[in-house]
Order: sequence, then structure tokens, then C-alpha cells
Amino acid sequence: ETLVSKLEGEYQRWNNQVGELSQELKELPMLSLLAAAFITYMPGSPEDQRRSKLSDWMNVTGVEQFNLRRFMSTEREQLEWKSEGLPSDDLSVENALIILQSSLRPFPIDPSSRATEWLQKHLKNHKLEVINQQDSNFTTALELAVRFGKTLLIQEVDGVEPVLYPLLRGDFICQGPRQVVQLGDKLIDYNSDFRLFLATRNPQPELPPDALSNVTVVNFTITRAGL
Repeated sequence: ETLVSKLEGEYQRWNNQVGELSQELKELPMLSLLAAAFITYMPGSPEDQRRSKLSDWMNVTGVEQFNLRRFMSTEREQLEWKSEGLPSDDLSVENALIILQSSLRPFPIDPSSRATEWLQKHLKNHKLEVINQQDSNFTTALELAVRFGKTLLIQEVDGVEPVLYPLLRGDFICQGPRQVVQLGDKLIDYNSDFRLFLATRNPQPELPPDALSNVTVVNFTITRAGL
């Protein structure tokens, strides 16, 4: 009897936890939809527009509480990012999530260079190579990165070079078990480990529509709303 009475509190707590888990499972599809919509449509918007649009979406879907940071990452991951130099404000953490989760090639607009510095530290164990689009060996470095599955961070991107379009669009050609991609006048073996990040310090880069549709523009620019 003593044992049963002592377990009564645990029984109540477990019941409450089961109820909370059931509620979370019921809301999971809608929360996933909100996260996908945020990552797809909000990367280039300032904080006030993000909050307003997310509030509208929550009203439409009937979700009462949604926190992208908590839903898409753990506290441990956020602490690691902070130790790597990422600012801890909401905008920066949300943008970091978008960069790491987006299915398109990320293109951070980063006037202060803090996000780019964080990205370099975060990707240092992924065969990272940093290069400027204006460098004389740009094309050679790009070909080697694609062939050997490196992570390539291209800085100072004010306009997308034509050689990058096949990679942005995913124009791969299958030759038996191999995948190749046309870079300039060469066919290069495509390694599935290859990752591409574009970055610029220009707060208003001029990108044509065909480039904008193939990258995720992530805006780290400080706005009046953010201040």
C-alpha cells in the first residue's frame, strides 16, 4: 500500500505527459506546415513582417502556440551556434535555421559579416573552402569542390555567375551510376556531398528572377523594426 501510494504521483505525472504528447502529435502536421512556410516564404523579410505573417498563418491553421526556434532546433544546438559566434537574437537564429534547413542554395545578405564568420566556423569540419567570385581560380575551385564533395562558400556575390546556374537549378545528367553537371564547356562528375553557399555584404544585391527562384535569400540586415 505504501509503495502504491508513493507511485500515485508518478502515475498522475505520466498520464499528464501522455496527454501532452498526444496533443503535440495531433498538432505536428500543422506545426510542420508552418515551419515549411516560414522557411520558404519569410527568409528575406524583416522581423515585423515575419511576426505579422506568422500570426496570420496561425489564425488560419488554428494553432495557438508556435516557436520556430524550439520546433526546428534544440537548446544545445543554439548554444553551439552562439559559441561559434552567431548573435543570439531571434532574427539571427531563425536565419541560421533557414540556412541549414532550406532545400535551395542559401544566399545570406550579411552586411556585418557576422553570419558569414559563423557559417565558416560551423562548417569547418565539412571540407569547407572559402572563395570570392572575383578570384582568378574561381572556376577551378568550383570544379574541384563539385568533383570531390567539398562545401564551397562563395563570398562577395553581387550577381550570380552563369557557370553557377546548372548547380542552382540541379541540371544533372545521369551517365549510368554517375551524375555529371555541365560547368562551362566541361562535364564534371557530381559528388552528392557537395554543398554550396553564396554570401554578400551588399544589402541590396541585384539578382535576376531566374537566380532568385533558385536560391534562398536570407536577410541578416538590421532593420528599424529589429532595433
